[in-house]
Amino acid sequence: MLKRVAIVAFFTGSGQLLSIFVLKHISKHSTFAQLQSIAEIDSLVFFIMNIIALGLQSTAMRNLAQTGQWKHEYYETQSARVTLGLLLMAGALLAPLNQYYLIFLITPVFAWSGDYALYARGYPVAGSIVAFLRLALPYSAVLTAAYYYPENLGWVYAIALFVVHFLTNAYISYFLGTAYVFKPSFKNLRLYISSLSLGIVALSLYFLGLGLLLIIPYFYHIPQVVAVAFLGLKFYLIFKGMLRIIHQAFIKEMMQYDVCFKVDQLCGLAGLMFAAFTICFPKTFITLFFGRQYIADQTFFILLAIAGLVYSLFSSLTTKAMLEKRDRPYAFTAAGSALLTVILCIFFSFVWGTAEGIGLSLLIGEVVFAGGMLYIMKRPVMLQERMRFLLKNLPIVLIPLAAGYFFGDVMTPFIAAAVLAGMMLVWLYHNKFEFE
Repeated sequence: MLKRVAIVAFFTGSGQLLSIFVLKHISKHSTFAQLQSIAEIDSLVFFIMNIIALGLQSTAMRNLAQTGQWKHEYYETQSARVTLGLLLMAGALLAPLNQYYLIFLITPVFAWSGDYALYARGYPVAGSIVAFLRLALPYSAVLTAAYYYPENLGWVYAIALFVVHFLTNAYISYFLGTAYVFKPSFKNLRLYISSLSLGIVALSLYFLGLGLLLIIPYFYHIPQVVAVAFLGLKFYLIFKGMLRIIHQAFIKEMMQYDVCFKVDQLCGLAGLMFAAFTICFPKTFITLFFGRQYIADQTFFILLAIAGLVYSLFSSLTTKAMLEKRDRPYAFTAAGSALLTVILCIFFSFVWGTAEGIGLSLLIGEVVFAGGMLYIMKRPVMLQERMRFLLKNLPIVLIPLAAGYFFGDVMTPFIAAAVLAGMMLVWLYHNKFEFE
């Protein structure tokens, strides 16, 4: 297990880390307006991808993973996605209100992507390479543009996204041995209706993270709050994305509960380390990933890290619910949690108007979502098992806690504690997670 996850995490993680450090550089050397241009495009692109995916992508992954005759299913899914992508181009008509809505003109290229089939058919390494390229190339272009064309960062990012998706889409078709062009069909749009429940899930989970940026600028009027919210929620999205990679690497095996529990244990260890090092080294963590100018917002980042820990301990329940076709209760739970998060985010904007309100609303939303998923699964022992596992591993937190207490919140003890904690985890669990 660790070997497969390590290869996938290397490629995807490298791309994600590059994006974080490019954003850090831009936030340090550019204006809030230039950073906001990337934030707006990024949130719109993820919104578009979630609309195109809706529940259809999850349903397709479930079916592709469970059937031998998968190409017919894949072709129908791709046809529906491309058809919706063409319809979504109409979103560009909103460009007079916001110029970045022109990104809707390239929705067919996003819809053409078949990366989900790579994971469903058991090719997570190929999928991770695609994910790496889709991050590394656009953010490398942005980093270059920051020196030569800083006033056009948003458009450089948009063009680079178009190019890299076009090229990687062609590679996916070649790798899977499928057609390069999928004929649009309004008839196939019915597939979206049949998977409506999972579509609600996809949109809801989007608002339990980066989707909050669609409402934050309208209620939080301090530019730095919007900037720190973008950077924090982007990092949070990356963290959850890394956990989903583990799910995708073992999606065919996760019909078995023991595999789901092992996935949650592995994800829980990642969440525990995320929370521990953010709490014990807040200044170093923020300086390393975002820049010293955001140290004053350390409570926001700590709340995000705790939310990440909550999600990580129960993350397999989402995949398990999808594989077991518990679509309606899953959709109700996700929608309720997302709605509560949005309402709290707006409410806290009037109470505080700072990034802490955003972090607290997200943490509450994740707790409610985890509780709802536990209720859906009807197995109280799941909570007990995960709490026992968390308590069993709490002594590892003593490593960053002691390092921070005795040597201070600076880089050297941070790195030393991270290396030592990592070595300890590998020593304790390398045999436990060694399965194919």
